Amino acid sequence: MTPANLQQQPTRASSAGTVFLKVLGGAALWIFAGATFIFLPLGVMASDGCDTGDTRMICTVAGQNAVAWTPIIAAPTAGALGTWGLASRRELAPAAWMLAIMMLMATWMVVLSIAG
Repeated sequence: MTPANLQQQPTRASSAGTVFLKVLGGAALWIFAGATFIFLPLGVMASDGCDTGDTRMICTVAGQNAVAWTPIIAAPTAGALGTWGLASRRELAPAAWMLAIMMLMATWMVVLSIAG
């Protein structure tokens, strides 16, 4: 084997490992985004116990709209951003995947703090 062949073999193994990690990261991202999209808008039901002078955020129209629409907008956006981050070969592309995960976590925190 020539030195060029020796250098290519670890690259293939490294490439297979990278592809596996990207697929795993993409699956985790889309499962998290799907759970966000499906379950978080149900937090609007926390307003069932609101009475006429209740000042909690979930008892306002703005609070109910934030609980309903934030996950519906954030989940597909984060999914698309994170998928681009995993598929792109640009230097800062993995940061897009991290940003997508953080966007989903922030969505959970915001919705649960309003509906809480």
